[in-house]
Amino acid sequence: MTLQPFAIKRTVFGLLSDMFRSLKHRNYRLFFFGQLISLIGTWLQNTALAWLVWSLTKDAMTLGVISFLGSVPILLLSLYAGTVSDEYPKRSILVITQSSAGLRSVLVAIAIWTGHVTIVILGIAALLLGTINAFDMPTRQAFVVEMASKEDLTNAVALNSSIFNAARLLGPALAGIIIAVLSIATCFFLDGISYIAVIIGLLMMRFDHQLVRKRLQNVSRLSAMKEGIMYLYSVPQFRALMFLVIGMTLFGWSYTVNLPVVAGSLLHGGAPEYSALLSANGAGALLAALSQAALAGKLDSRKMLFFGMGAFVAGLLAVSYVHVLWLTVLMMVLIGWGIVTFFITANTTLQRRVPDELRGRVMSIYSFSFAGLFPFGSLLAGWLASSYGVPDTFRINSACLAGFGIPAFLFIRKLPRLTATPFQAVQELLVSEQEIFEAEQISQG
Repeated sequence: MTLQPFAIKRTVFGLLSDMFRSLKHRNYRLFFFGQLISLIGTWLQNTALAWLVWSLTKDAMTLGVISFLGSVPILLLSLYAGTVSDEYPKRSILVITQSSAGLRSVLVAIAIWTGHVTIVILGIAALLLGTINAFDMPTRQAFVVEMASKEDLTNAVALNSSIFNAARLLGPALAGIIIAVLSIATCFFLDGISYIAVIIGLLMMRFDHQLVRKRLQNVSRLSAMKEGIMYLYSVPQFRALMFLVIGMTLFGWSYTVNLPVVAGSLLHGGAPEYSALLSANGAGALLAALSQAALAGKLDSRKMLFFGMGAFVAGLLAVSYVHVLWLTVLMMVLIGWGIVTFFITANTTLQRRVPDELRGRVMSIYSFSFAGLFPFGSLLAGWLASSYGVPDTFRINSACLAGFGIPAFLFIRKLPRLTATPFQAVQELLVSEQEIFEAEQISQG
């Protein structure tokens, strides 16, 4: 009996050690803490932007349009950006994208302070940030393995999500205080200068020359993009996974567009209530990220994929029926846990299997499905909320997600575990399909 406290202490210490094991890599530590500061600034900006648009227009559709403009460049440019990520040093790309994003936020703050801010200016700023993110997102995701290692990749991806969601927890709460005490413009300005932290971290990194990718040679951009698409399509498990990612992007992730309406109309609140919803959502997401980091490699990815999706749908349905602040906050925790569990599992499932030379392109396809299709979900969410109200919008989206999840589950359960699919077999399948394609081209003259 006297050994039990010691055993518990060892277990807790072991979990904490596993949870943060990627921080043993110097380059990843620099990235981790720089990103934490920068992402808090990002959530200050996100919260301020949504509330500013709602304050200027009181229109749910406009919220959807602004979100659309911020995401549509990812739809148009992400596949091309993946080939750039595989060709040029990823650190250099990230320094450029992070610097550009910081400058953009400072310019928006100046526009607000000088009284020149309009919905048109905010739309242009959203479009510019979306263009920057089209190159930043796949590069940043593919860069993780170079900062950490393949052995710690799953843990590093989960920790990336944890700092994103820690910022998601702290940022909106801080934004509510800053907006009330200072101004909305201050949120944008602080976001702009927060990028300095991650830029310094990137410049301080040291790499072995062997880790620097060789430039693509004798391959066109179009052929390089096709190669990444062929890789994903060749594995039925990946096809089903991307089907689910698309469903969650179109009918799941877009719930964030209507959170200002939930706070302002359903809960009859203001900026503090809106910040509370975002913070609760971030708390659930952070819990999901940290648990995934601590238990990386020990969870059944197939089960976690559908557990996350199911929890999200249950929480979204509950929010459509309850209009009490504390119950809505509780459901936002569940929603945050469910959606982040789903996307971490999807991300790490892909990253564990992708070959290094295709990493940027495969993650650009993931970014295309995850963030590139988000604008259509945003427009749909805004239109549904304007036409039918937010509660019915959440119910419709929940039904659509069930339409994606049930057939995908029935399909995937018949397939072997992805871990049992040898990488060599995947490569052979790719070669075989390429030979078939070339034979068809020859036969057609």
